[in-house]
Amino acid sequence: MFARKGSMWISAMAAPLAAVMLSGCVPGMSNSTAAGQAGAGRVVTDPGAMGKTRIRVLDYFAGGPDKAWMERIVTAFERKYPQITVDRTAQSWDDVMKSLPLKLRAADPPDIVPANNGWQSLGTLAKGGLVLNLDPYAEAYGWKKAFPTSIQEEHQFAPDGKEMGTGSLFGAPIARGSAVEVYYNRSLLKRTGGHVPRTLAQFEENMRKAKAAGITPVAVGNLEQGGVTATLFSLINSFGDRDKIADFTYSRGDMSVGRTGFPEAVTKLKEWAGKGYFTKDFAAVPGQDAAQAFVDGKALFRFDYSGSLPLQQGDSKKLGSFVLPRAHGGDPVVTFAAASNFSIAAKTKHPDAAAAFLNFMASPEAARIATQVGSMPMLSTPELPPDHDPLLADDVKIAAQVSDNDSAVPYLDWATPTLLNTMTTHMTDLLAGKASAADVVKATQDDYAQFQKTRKAK
Repeated sequence: MFARKGSMWISAMAAPLAAVMLSGCVPGMSNSTAAGQAGAGRVVTDPGAMGKTRIRVLDYFAGGPDKAWMERIVTAFERKYPQITVDRTAQSWDDVMKSLPLKLRAADPPDIVPANNGWQSLGTLAKGGLVLNLDPYAEAYGWKKAFPTSIQEEHQFAPDGKEMGTGSLFGAPIARGSAVEVYYNRSLLKRTGGHVPRTLAQFEENMRKAKAAGITPVAVGNLEQGGVTATLFSLINSFGDRDKIADFTYSRGDMSVGRTGFPEAVTKLKEWAGKGYFTKDFAAVPGQDAAQAFVDGKALFRFDYSGSLPLQQGDSKKLGSFVLPRAHGGDPVVTFAAASNFSIAAKTKHPDAAAAFLNFMASPEAARIATQVGSMPMLSTPELPPDHDPLLADDVKIAAQVSDNDSAVPYLDWATPTLLNTMTTHMTDLLAGKASAADVVKATQDDYAQFQKTRKAK
């Protein structure tokens, strides 16, 4: 993603994180802050000096490993700092995103909220002064040394709200990662004589063999029009240069979508659909139905986001994952970010306690809890639990791969508030034969160009 220095966080960052996080090394008086603005004085990082405090956390971790991780995080934090009580409310993703601006404008908002990355959410909230500028806490806790530059950029906005990927921190990552991955069924791959591919050509050969054997190569459901975005992002990463993808997303220089690998990705995706590599009648299949069909062993591959499959106990043992290889060789490029990031409400009455909780959610202990509940860790790599399954091992390998090769990129749709809708709508038209690949590229570039005019004019 972005400026590529300081991003060896999986193994190399473990020691620095342990040293700077939860250190409580900058005691002092916490100054009151204007909405969204950084405080001028020192902040309190020693929870023992904060007195009895209750903070309220809003999240969308309502089930599965997400819920298990968050519950354990709260328990561990309160055990370590019993003077701080954490009250959390979990809602659905849609409900949180729809109501977040209104909640933050209320007289007494939640102290901590899960503002999503990009202009659609965090950028709007930061510009509106609804979330706190976290630079004083980043300095106090050492986040700017502990967090890789690429991860910091996901949460940075210029004070005037005109630039993303630079400026001040308005959010902080948790110690759980999320990548766009290719999942595969181990027994089906073996049955078709395939192997985990090292090249894009090998991946395409795996799909060809599966189709010849009467097996659906890729489980796809696009009824909601978003079912091909994970595949599209993977192909962009396969064809594109990581710095150009980041420059486009963060509006750096005079970058066009045509130079990111996007045109090649759109063309290849259309080619795969034409060869019958996707679920039959995928345009009418709900995304969750396609995901369930994959888990049930009815398809060889599934492009998806980490932790998004509808897995029941034991399902993950029959699955594996990898990152789509580069079309022309080299280390894979990965769409990668924290599984969630959290911000502090500008109107919070307890900024120091809230920041202490953010710091804990990004700690090595939080990463260890991630692997305990079967999730991809980030920011440090703990040992895998003795009873871990091979899918978790693959996820940890992907996270390490991102670190070792410095190969993460942001989600392309962060580039404008409307780009995701533009891409999904026109990709649906493309796959229905109502638009050409050139039409999709033009619509995407037009959306981007229009946003650049608006962004620079404000």
